[in-house]
Amino acid sequence: MSRIISGRFGGLYILNPKHQIRPTTAKVKEYIFNVLQNLEGRYVIDLFCGTGALGIEAYSRNAKHITFVDKHPRSIQLTRENLSKIKADPDDWLCVKTNALSYFDRTKKTYDIILVDPPYDLPLNAEFFTQCREHLNSEGLVVLEYSSRVKPDFGTWEAETIKKMGDTCVYFLRK
Repeated sequence: MSRIISGRFGGLYILNPKHQIRPTTAKVKEYIFNVLQNLEGRYVIDLFCGTGALGIEAYSRNAKHITFVDKHPRSIQLTRENLSKIKADPDDWLCVKTNALSYFDRTKKTYDIILVDPPYDLPLNAEFFTQCREHLNSEGLVVLEYSSRVKPDFGTWEAETIKKMGDTCVYFLRK
């Protein structure tokens, strides 16, 4: 089981998958949210949500609304189970079963924070990051957790902060 690190649900455990997902380690999650700091009132999207752990951590830290996106039915089911476990208000979240790479093709919504935690072997191209930028609010951030062995193609966008943590690299890209 994974633990929610801090906030109103800090210390509670959420369910881990029985299918193949690479959950974010506590150390990486703690680093990400120490950098993000205050999430109160923020609109967040958790792309490639898996268990929903990153989005739930943001919700625990008072994000206003979280959208969870994953193409795998079991991931969406597990995210809903975890949201139910913490008794999250259904008005504060939305689960969307679709391909996270093409989600922005179908929405006009913008977000304050875009959390991206894809499978490490999934290539991310400049077009994906351009779409992320177009769906960020003016002071928005993209947080990417990715393999430290692969450099993503951000196109013309530069990472503001890069932190390598073993096999994981965390990138922060500001609009």
